[in-house]
Amino acid sequence: MPARWRGNLRGPSAMSKRPAAAVRRIREARTKNPDRVVEGVFTTAPQTHTPLEPHACLAHWADGTLHIQVSTQSVKRVAELAAERFGVPPERVVARAAHVGGGFGCKMGLTSDVVAAVELARLHEAPVRVVLDRDEELTDGGYRPGTRIRLAMAADADGDLSALAIDADNDGGVSVGGSVAALARFMYGKAPRRLRDFDTVTHTPPGAPFRGPGGPTMCWALEQAVDEMAHRLGQDPIALRRRWDGNPKRHALYERAAALPVWSGRRGGSGRFRRGVGVAAANWLYFLDPVTEVELTVEDGVVVARCAVQDMGTGSRTVLRRAVADALGLPEARVRAEIGRSDAVHGPVSGGSRTTPSLVPAAVDAADRLRDALGGSDVAARLDAAHGVRVTGRRPRDRRGFVTPFTLGGIAVGRGFTGSVQVAEVEVDTRLGRIRPLSVWSGIAAGRIHEDRLARGQCEGAVVQGIGYALFEERRTDPVTGRVLTENLEDYRIPGIGDTPEITVHFHQEGFEHVPGGGVGLGEIATLPTAASLANAVHDATGWRPYDMPIRPDRLLEGLRT
Repeated sequence: MPARWRGNLRGPSAMSKRPAAAVRRIREARTKNPDRVVEGVFTTAPQTHTPLEPHACLAHWADGTLHIQVSTQSVKRVAELAAERFGVPPERVVARAAHVGGGFGCKMGLTSDVVAAVELARLHEAPVRVVLDRDEELTDGGYRPGTRIRLAMAADADGDLSALAIDADNDGGVSVGGSVAALARFMYGKAPRRLRDFDTVTHTPPGAPFRGPGGPTMCWALEQAVDEMAHRLGQDPIALRRRWDGNPKRHALYERAAALPVWSGRRGGSGRFRRGVGVAAANWLYFLDPVTEVELTVEDGVVVARCAVQDMGTGSRTVLRRAVADALGLPEARVRAEIGRSDAVHGPVSGGSRTTPSLVPAAVDAADRLRDALGGSDVAARLDAAHGVRVTGRRPRDRRGFVTPFTLGGIAVGRGFTGSVQVAEVEVDTRLGRIRPLSVWSGIAAGRIHEDRLARGQCEGAVVQGIGYALFEERRTDPVTGRVLTENLEDYRIPGIGDTPEITVHFHQEGFEHVPGGGVGLGEIATLPTAASLANAVHDATGWRPYDMPIRPDRLLEGLRT
């Protein structure tokens, strides 16, 4: 978003809605009904992506063509950027990514490992591999910016949301474009709200997009404020959200959550170990790449599906193969997916929850074209005699079109929001300050689930990542030099198997019937409310509200003493 500069401060960039009315209502409520005003300053520490596989690139030049094997979330995009950076025609750059060991947003472009490998390979006229060590990964691999959020919320005499104001200061080092406050525009009705984001540029390494950029951070503040308002009004936190939230998909999730035994069970207590249950909700935009293509070629009785998409552990290869097999009525053994090459037909980035809703409709369209090319419905019987037949399918438009009339960086905004409601149960050790997540129920509304096992794995991993954000992860830098101090996995703590609670995932599969295939992405919405639900559970157990994340033992103990 556009914004002005004042020294090293950029902003505000605003997504407000009747901001003057919001400020006026909050001021009036402070005077007349202070018990109906919730205010606070919430902070979040930077969170490092920490993929299992670090940034890595093998580059070599051959006959004027640049070949790069790279751990990336976008083979097509990295090839385009490399061609621009190194002055090579786009058709003379081939990027490959057979398998990628995670990314979460930090492997979206032309990263430092690629630049170094290509420059060294050209200089020495030999293949060069550059792989970041773990300390380099934790320094230069990217991170979710830290934030300071000033929030004020007011409710009217009927208990409805009257106004909301959020100012978010984003600390992304030398990067800009933090978007935290802006995301609160899309939750809880149409009440006036002033939402302003600021970037403070410092001498630390740049932040990067991280799984739902700004979303978990915004939920940390907003969902704790809604929880506090429910207590002020003497209402059940789920009931208040259901009242304020007009999204029918999330209403179905609220009903499920309210019926959970853990929600109505006994909690709290006065001993050393106390149990608490918290809830938080979130929504997310539906993104897609509307120009995605899938090419199908019959080779020796097998249908080969090709697309310039990559699999970073989320199962894009499986999704593509099964979508084609199901559409053609073939056993999976007769379909082969070949992905991870930039010289194939255009494919989506593995980011922004856009991959599956872009890929599946294009695959189905390609299957329909192949069936027509083979002249009948019995595709299996015609394959052996159809060697060399090739068709290209394209992603059709949604039935109601898109919100944006154009694409920006290969992305368009579709109609409708995904939704999530999570209920977390924790045990708090009030002597040592430790918080142990016991269970998390994660309700997801993202339409039809194309691959149940892969989707559940995505959602379970999202919860674990949210637990790390809430309880452990804290990227720390020297304030004088800017040097990263948490440069190993002892000083930078991420969750392990012993920190993982019982996770139950529920899918609400309605609401996206206007989308070809009926389903949209869920990789980001699944992690947005986790940290906030854990914070609300800690408050439920102890009566203390955690404003600073991560919720370290020292912070909890200090909070219980005051």
